Amino acid sequence: MLVLQIGSGSMRRYANDPLLLRQQGMLCERVETDQQAMEYLRLYEYDVVVLDQQPRDWPCHEVVRRLRVAGCSVPIVIVADDASSQVKAQALDHGADDFITLPCTTEELFARIRAVVRRSKGHADAVLTAGPAEFRLDRREVKVGNKSMPLSRREFMVLELLFLKKGAVVTKGALFNHLYTGQEEREIKTLDVIVSRLRKKLAISGMPALIETVWGFGYTLRVPHEPAPTRPRAGASLDWPPQAVGAVRMGPG
Repeated sequence: MLVLQIGSGSMRRYANDPLLLRQQGMLCERVETDQQAMEYLRLYEYDVVVLDQQPRDWPCHEVVRRLRVAGCSVPIVIVADDASSQVKAQALDHGADDFITLPCTTEELFARIRAVVRRSKGHADAVLTAGPAEFRLDRREVKVGNKSMPLSRREFMVLELLFLKKGAVVTKGALFNHLYTGQEEREIKTLDVIVSRLRKKLAISGMPALIETVWGFGYTLRVPHEPAPTRPRAGASLDWPPQAVGAVRMGPG
């Protein structure tokens, strides 16, 4: 899951813990202002924006308003040490998807972020399915025929995006962005190797054709007797994320 954090206050205790982020399957980039956030949102396809209550330039509800006016449709979760009902109402009315006040448990915080992301992709349940394959967002587990399939972190991240966007073609650029956010020098072959390993593991589990290549675009989940996937706009396969400058990288590579 690709997270853009705005501000460095309430979320600092979580975002500065690489092991915790790794366990939650999150890669987090941090910016300090809404202008920087808009630049990054133009460059990369984030799953969620996590906004501190007191960012550097504007109150949180104004940052939300400015992002929505600018056309940002990415889910926004606000995390605050304390907030009045009025502040919460303003932020939610301006387009925030959730407002979390601390202290709360780590489990609750990340569960609520996952729930917002899941709903934004059109999924009400934490268990996503593709034929006999099950992808559990809450447990970070993949099963085929009730048997768990061991996956590396990056293999899991690739399947995560494909399951969340089941029914559509996911471009190689979107997958590459989901894995690396432009913060690491990687070649396209790296993604091909990850997908190849996934296919081998799925074949062993009895689903050799689950990941289908859509030539000139990317990949999709393909389940027999289900509608054909929706292809992205023309030229999307070439929409590779450029290198960003100045991000503070909070998650592990």
